[in-house]
Amino acid sequence: MQWTWDEAKLFIKRELSKDPYESDFPKVGKYNFPQLAQTNCLPELPVFPFNYLKSTVKEGRYWYHCFTAEKNFNRLCTNFNEYEEFLTNIKGIISADFNLYRNYLDEVLIRNCRKNRLVDYALQQMGVPMIPAAGFAGESSWEWCFDGLPKNSTVAVTTNTLYDKEANRLFVGGINAMVKKFNRLLLLFAANAPIGLPKNFQTFKLLKSQIIARCGAKGRKNNGWLRRRKRQKKR
Repeated sequence: MQWTWDEAKLFIKRELSKDPYESDFPKVGKYNFPQLAQTNCLPELPVFPFNYLKSTVKEGRYWYHCFTAEKNFNRLCTNFNEYEEFLTNIKGIISADFNLYRNYLDEVLIRNCRKNRLVDYALQQMGVPMIPAAGFAGESSWEWCFDGLPKNSTVAVTTNTLYDKEANRLFVGGINAMVKKFNRLLLLFAANAPIGLPKNFQTFKLLKSQIIARCGAKGRKNNGWLRRRKRQKKR
């Protein structure tokens, strides 16, 4: 049975408390992440950053992504039901991507990964079309950071944070570890896929310079596209 928005908000709040409430949901892995259901949808372009949700949802039904600053989608954890009016009128969302940077403490990495899965699980229980985002840090995180992701499914990743050779090495290694665990994946890339990735999965480039208004700091020049589009609609 589909959850209400208040039930979804309470679920996330309980599970992120210092003393997590033992909710009745399928748990996997060492840290009891929610197990997500398989999803095989593909986003239709354009795909907007989540911070454009409230300003564009009335213009039409679009896909949105969370490969943007955490402050833009943090309220999915703190006040989930605030978005009821908007999330019920979208085509779909590439879901929460709380950061898993390699210089973070393990406890922060685990909590952020858990937040991603909790939001994803709540969205699925609400019937919102959703593609989970896979994130990982250093090699030690590969043992648990993929827990809860669905097998034989569509998964999104971002390469916007590959600023140096070590980041690129860890990214390629993490993708290899994920593919080894799940075997079959359709990966959506926000930005370009780096060299050295395995060949036994399909890829779909999510970011196109004139279609997504903004994706990370390097995409700011594309903000003007959205403003021009709004002006054209008013004429």
